[in-house]
Amino acid sequence: MSGGFNYKRKLFHLLGFILPSLYYFDVFKDSFGLINASRAIIFSILMLQVILLSLTEILRFNNENFKTWFYSNFGMIMKEEEQNRMNATIPYLLANAIVVLFFPAEIFFISVGFLLIGDPVAAYFGSKYGKYRFYNGKSLIGILAFIFASIFVGLIFMIIFSTDSASFFSISLNGEFNYKVFLSICFSGIIAALAEFFSGHGLMGFLDDNLMIPIASAFSLSILFVYLFNFQTNQIFFEVKNLFLVF
Repeated sequence: MSGGFNYKRKLFHLLGFILPSLYYFDVFKDSFGLINASRAIIFSILMLQVILLSLTEILRFNNENFKTWFYSNFGMIMKEEEQNRMNATIPYLLANAIVVLFFPAEIFFISVGFLLIGDPVAAYFGSKYGKYRFYNGKSLIGILAFIFASIFVGLIFMIIFSTDSASFFSISLNGEFNYKVFLSICFSGIIAALAEFFSGHGLMGFLDDNLMIPIASAFSLSILFVYLFNFQTNQIFFEVKNLFLVF
């Protein structure tokens, strides 16, 4: 939250809503004879990107010619400090893959939304109005902006999920406001803000907020559903072994 607001980078990251949309609308349904086709294909796409980008990073740190070419073409979407550490897109893609691997599409949408909307909003308000700062340079205004932005985006997603009357995440449940899910989103937004606050750049940038926010959001939201709303574990936490099941 202490960093500046990189418009080009955040515009690029907004493309991150494409995969949650493909997952939610089950675009790849029944492809390749897979029971969980959309989930399996999206997970595979993400892991392929992680591998390719990791190889790119190896070249960037070890080959000057490639490094020059990379910065001339993709430097505008990188933070200045990423020149000496891992590209934050790697932990971002890995976090997406983990959420897709274990959770339903609605949780994927919400957890990624907290990052893609909450983080840049926090960066903007934190850099512009953040007078009171903590030991790590992050501001109280940034934290509050993150929480309110996350709650707002969660509410928007609940409205979107209302198109599926069977979705527990719908804004209306049995004709009444779905306050349980809304309160869960509020709590999860606070957890995501804490994950952002305490995240750093350890392991050459791997322990980035791009990794921590979606994972913390997804697990906190899911744990609430299981322990407070009497959800069965298998309704929220998917089994990895079922990912590539065929008919």
